[in-house]
Amino acid sequence: MIKKIIITTLMMFIFSLPSVNAQRSELKLFDNILIPSNPDLQETYKKIKGIDNNLEKIIKELKDEAQNINATQEQKTDYAAFLLKKVLLQKNLPYEKNEEYLLELSDLIPGDFYLENIWGDLLLIIKDFENSINHYESALNKKPEDDQTIGKCGLAHYGVLHYEKALEYFQIYLAKNPNDFVILSYAGMCASELTNYDEAIELWEKALEIAPNEMAKKEIEKLIRKAKERLASTSDSTQEEDQRFVISFAGNSREDLGDITFDMLNEIYYDVTNLLNCNPDVRFNVIFYLTDDYYKEGQSWSAAAASGLKIMIPLKTGYKDENYVKGTLAHEFTHTIINLKTNNRAPLWVHEGLAQYQEYSTSYGSPDVIRSDFESTLQNDFIDKGLFIPLNRISSYIGSKDRKDIVRGYVASYMAIRCMADLYGEQSFDSLLSAIGKGKNIQDAINETTGKDYDEFQDELKQWIKNQ
Repeated sequence: MIKKIIITTLMMFIFSLPSVNAQRSELKLFDNILIPSNPDLQETYKKIKGIDNNLEKIIKELKDEAQNINATQEQKTDYAAFLLKKVLLQKNLPYEKNEEYLLELSDLIPGDFYLENIWGDLLLIIKDFENSINHYESALNKKPEDDQTIGKCGLAHYGVLHYEKALEYFQIYLAKNPNDFVILSYAGMCASELTNYDEAIELWEKALEIAPNEMAKKEIEKLIRKAKERLASTSDSTQEEDQRFVISFAGNSREDLGDITFDMLNEIYYDVTNLLNCNPDVRFNVIFYLTDDYYKEGQSWSAAAASGLKIMIPLKTGYKDENYVKGTLAHEFTHTIINLKTNNRAPLWVHEGLAQYQEYSTSYGSPDVIRSDFESTLQNDFIDKGLFIPLNRISSYIGSKDRKDIVRGYVASYMAIRCMADLYGEQSFDSLLSAIGKGKNIQDAINETTGKDYDEFQDELKQWIKNQ
């Protein structure tokens, strides 16, 4: 089961920082401006408030000068400043509308601090976090101490779940801006994801003191409460780690699970990363909770949960069954790789379908063998009665309070992924997740993967289920 923690107030930050949270964060987008070298042009530059014929005329004249074989770097910088001004004035247009200008600018002023910053900002807004990191880090090569770029680089790393790296950037930023509510909140999220609950609580308590409104205050209080519960649950745990995993064993579970868990996880690691074509450069946290502690947060039917790069598992009857442990770990680890590969953007049916596909491959040696307690639902509802759940409705089934509907949602997810594997091969998983990771919506990602539009793929899926 995937478990998502969404803080609406905070997540708005990435998309609308300049207006929504400007008074609560010293961090601002599009705030680093390239100024022309020519003093006369500087005055003209300041007067430009929008894209008009005058701006286009200036850009054309400066371009002609900059393209002259004898052009100086100052002339190129003057042209670049006005061209970058145009990009800023139309920053709300689709990214592709500005990309050609950005590429031209990179030839005029390669590696320029201001260009790299604005380029990174444009990519951050569209959630292309990986490429925004490249531009922010390029900007930092020019000005390593610039706290604005450091903070934004932290946000971009957070976007691709690089929690350790993001926290490093946030800590540097907070040393200069200790009362930044938004960055304190994000830094706490990073610490929590890394299971550093003491640090997370400390950061959130600082954020709580300067919360901008009651809604934000309640969100932070909820996070602090959850972190304290998790800290209490894991305070007596035994922790072990290797290059890929950090595992916390509650109670005496280390005696039962310690010797086999790393072996299982490393085998699963290769299986899942090969299936989904992902090469992680992060470590994953696996936490075995005492049963009562786990179910304070989880649903009673949940066998385990994944959030970000973290796997949480209750210690209950059956965990001495090696295949059960292995299948559960495979299911949850698949969630973490999907999170990593899509920057947390995958729809629930993709998550649960792929997680089951890998779970059954691991537990039963084949993705075609479904778990026994789901078999009757598959046969009676889907095959005999012809039940079909549209992909966009699967999440409501899985989120239902009715156990039967929950199972139907899981089965529908699994069948969608099995259909994709049968018709388009397992390599289609990589294509689908990569498209989502690049910011495409699920409709466009399906089209890119299968060559069919969303409705056509669902028609194929419906027919494929009938033929089972």
